[in-house]
Amino acid sequence: MMRTTAATTVAPGERSVRDLLFDPTFGRYFFGNLTSNCGNWIQNVSAATAVFSITGSATLTGVVSGALWLGALFIQPYAGALSDRVDRRRLLLAGQTLSLTAATVLAVWTLLVGLDGLPGPWPIIAVTTCIGIGNAVAIPAMQALVPALVPPADLDQAIALNSVTFTLGRALGPALAAVILLVGGPTAGFVINALSYLPLIVVLLIIRQRRVERSGETEGSVRAVLRIVRADRRLVVMLVATATIGWTSDPVNTLTPPMADLFGAGDALVGVFVGCFGGGAALASLRLRSVRARLGLEWMGVLGLAGFGGGIAAFAASPTPWLAAASLAFAGAAFLGAITSVTTRMQRDISEDVRGRVMALWGVAFLGSRPLAALINGAVADAAGPRIAAALAAAVALAGALLLYRSRHLFAENTTL
Repeated sequence: MMRTTAATTVAPGERSVRDLLFDPTFGRYFFGNLTSNCGNWIQNVSAATAVFSITGSATLTGVVSGALWLGALFIQPYAGALSDRVDRRRLLLAGQTLSLTAATVLAVWTLLVGLDGLPGPWPIIAVTTCIGIGNAVAIPAMQALVPALVPPADLDQAIALNSVTFTLGRALGPALAAVILLVGGPTAGFVINALSYLPLIVVLLIIRQRRVERSGETEGSVRAVLRIVRADRRLVVMLVATATIGWTSDPVNTLTPPMADLFGAGDALVGVFVGCFGGGAALASLRLRSVRARLGLEWMGVLGLAGFGGGIAAFAASPTPWLAAASLAFAGAAFLGAITSVTTRMQRDISEDVRGRVMALWGVAFLGSRPLAALINGAVADAAGPRIAAALAAAVALAGALLLYRSRHLFAENTTL
């Protein structure tokens, strides 16, 4: 159920980034969402550090890192179906509350007994899994709620800014986690993560959303939306492109430590690498409106994915750490253009009746690809070095760009499914 629209430039009456960030509804949602996303990465780094310190096992460290995103594969499609039937704000509130409760249990437990008092790593793994389940429940509603927070003219810009919260969270979260671990250890990270859910919960309780009508004409099941996707090749292309973006973003976390080691550096350089990627995306967010007006969403997606792949390839081939950092900054800017193009086109062109379920599939493609990408990237890096692993990841993005380019004719068809 995807509609093709002719609009490719900035919509008349669309507000600027600054105006949206100061909007009493969307601005509060943006900053609450950003805080929550930063908390997710603080939890991921803190949990991995804690499990490794308890066990010394890289395997179990990988298990706890993947546990946070496991729900994306198995729960998000059903959470998306639920978000098409109920109030999305309340569903998002429920997911955030579940994650807050689980995070609080771990924070209080470790505060009382310390890491040494835990019966092994399993409480951390179990609680992290529960936090991931809450996130999986929340993410489809988090994406599908955006049209209810802004007027239609601001939708493209609001979706772009909503994408920035994920990217900035990935950049700021690990950097903040490094400081938190240095000052207070993993327990402090667990406490900060628990607190990070509160701003978004408060915002969801006080903001007013626009009324967005749903016709109720479609069957509200996961199977129904899968039939819709199979019948619409354009949606398939968008989801595959999303998966390539998610896959190629993994080296920013998985491969920056071994790349820093190749340059004879340590955690400080890893922080620089991750920060440059996020910084590039943040700076690009300020220019997305003009870039979209000049290129249109279609070409912004093609060139964004091509630039993302090129940036990661340059990172892989960089002879110096500073060139590698600059390459990641460029990759971050291109990444934001690509994910914004794909996400905006999906959000703009789908029926409100299936928005939650389609965006749940977006979450499966974008986040669910991460555990497998991390496993393969890590294995290739161990066997052949991080440069080869990063180059292969870059090839995935370039393949996605080629797919978008060769599928342009599908989006020229003026049809409604």
